[in-house]
Amino acid sequence: MDTNRAHANDRRTFLKWATHALGALFGLVIGIPGVAYLVDARNRPAPQRGMRPVAKLSELEVGKPKQVVIHDVRRDAWTLHPNDVVGRVWLVRREGNQVDAFTTICPHLGCSVNFEEKQKLFICPCHGGTFDVAGKRVEKTAAANPAPRGMDRLECQLDPANPELIQVKYQNFIQGKETPVPKT
Repeated sequence: MDTNRAHANDRRTFLKWATHALGALFGLVIGIPGVAYLVDARNRPAPQRGMRPVAKLSELEVGKPKQVVIHDVRRDAWTLHPNDVVGRVWLVRREGNQVDAFTTICPHLGCSVNFEEKQKLFICPCHGGTFDVAGKRVEKTAAANPAPRGMDRLECQLDPANPELIQVKYQNFIQGKETPVPKT
């Protein structure tokens, strides 16, 4: 009798350990995708991008803003997007070879800012944010300007290897703040 009881206890112990081991294995099989989802690449900050060529200096007229589109190569799992739109930028050439670059995103609520040639002003069509050609906030006479600050200025330079090319370091800013705060 004692050997049957000892044999039954050994079998129970084995089944208990096997059940725990299978439970741990199933937990890992289900848990690893869950952890991978939580640390997914979409939740990580974007890699820092450097200067990108956006236009030729000869394409710009002094004092006349020109909108350019910034493209980049994007990889999404196994898909390659060679001409993905990163953003849009307003370029304004000043006297000489000086160029100002501004995002097209309104600092009020993020709508796309247009340039009105007749008025020589950047105007946001959503809520009427108004800016001069230098990107400064303009107080309107009829209604208050809802934008908390001027247009967001971007780092801009002429390419050292080819001074005809204009390079811009594109970044996004948080809307609604009185001072520009880059998004990370």
